[in-house]
Amino acid sequence: MKRFSQLMQLALLWVLFGSWTACSSGSYGPEEGVMSVEWESASMDAEAGVVRLRIADGATPGLGWTAEITSGDWASFERWSSYLTTASGRVGTTLASRLVDIYYLDNVGTQARTLTVRFTFEGRAPIEMSLQQPATGSSGATSDEETSWAWPELPQKVEDAALSYVTHFCPVYDQKQGKELTKRNFTLCFDKTKRASWWVAYPMHAAYLGSMSRPNPDPWAFDPKIESSWQADLALGSYSGQPVRGHQVANADRDANRTMQYQTFYCSNATPQNYDLNGGAWARLEGKVRNWKCSDTLYVVTGAYWDSSSGRTTDRAGNACPIPTHYFKVLARTVKGNVRKEGDKLGDYKADELQTIGFWVENKHVKTEAQDWVMSVEEIEKKTGFVFFPTLPKAAKQQKDKNRWF
Repeated sequence: MKRFSQLMQLALLWVLFGSWTACSSGSYGPEEGVMSVEWESASMDAEAGVVRLRIADGATPGLGWTAEITSGDWASFERWSSYLTTASGRVGTTLASRLVDIYYLDNVGTQARTLTVRFTFEGRAPIEMSLQQPATGSSGATSDEETSWAWPELPQKVEDAALSYVTHFCPVYDQKQGKELTKRNFTLCFDKTKRASWWVAYPMHAAYLGSMSRPNPDPWAFDPKIESSWQADLALGSYSGQPVRGHQVANADRDANRTMQYQTFYCSNATPQNYDLNGGAWARLEGKVRNWKCSDTLYVVTGAYWDSSSGRTTDRAGNACPIPTHYFKVLARTVKGNVRKEGDKLGDYKADELQTIGFWVENKHVKTEAQDWVMSVEEIEKKTGFVFFPTLPKAAKQQKDKNRWF
């Protein structure tokens, strides 16, 4: 009996110790381990060079990965020959096998540019990574500073620990200068308790519109500027049940190049939206907004709203995602559309020189159209608690004349 007891104790120790050593050696499933990758250096030179990605030490050996450079033809996974913008491999056990080198050319312009890489482990959502290369012709600063709260489209900031404010930048072709400049794409107010953004604010201008086809399949990825554990994992598929991955900034609003387009597929830019609304009347409103652009720029805030009756769904990873009860858009532009001069401020214009409008709709299948959803910007402020276009005169935000728009 004593001998049996000793054998049982040894067996228990073997199970515990054996399990621990197996885990520490990496012989476990892809769902475990540390699936992360980071830049080995936090900076790039203006002159040609190499930058390195490093896969985390704890990543599962043998796990497959792919990487894609999405920021242009000036960087490659090969040192010589034609540009190689995709790479793949499997996680190894040595340091050298976990390093991925990217070679880049001189930046001879006057604007900094951003190297963007989409890195994906098998069975996981892609990781978007970016690193800025300064320019040889300047200090390397972008033409737009980090989130400038002077931009006309930005709502008044609300201080809340649950909220993160993020701006994404992208190359935009400037016709006056005849070259691409780094400009803002959109700014969002992300709420980690909602796994989604209350609003996304962005300029609408012809410079953001082009003829790029929609990527197939949709390249959903975590927003690289927001903690991934706060976001819905939409790369695995849409939400459970009926809601679809509804863009706040539509893909069609940003099809001038791949960089700005791919950013619209960040999980932070999506909410669980009713299928029929998303593909029906809401999509038709998005098309109208594109047509309302002007040389002076149309400023747009698209948002979601959750009231006390909000239901819940889950993403495919099992994370709970509250479902918005309503959606809204608020717009502002000059009446004439071509009177602004460099350096002036939208808030300097009189109310009768500006036109604004708002739209408010339930997140459900509706038989109405955008003309039936019209409210003033001021009315939507009262509903949401946000202050939109804070520099505009009060009278401008009280407008809701649909005949000026439709």
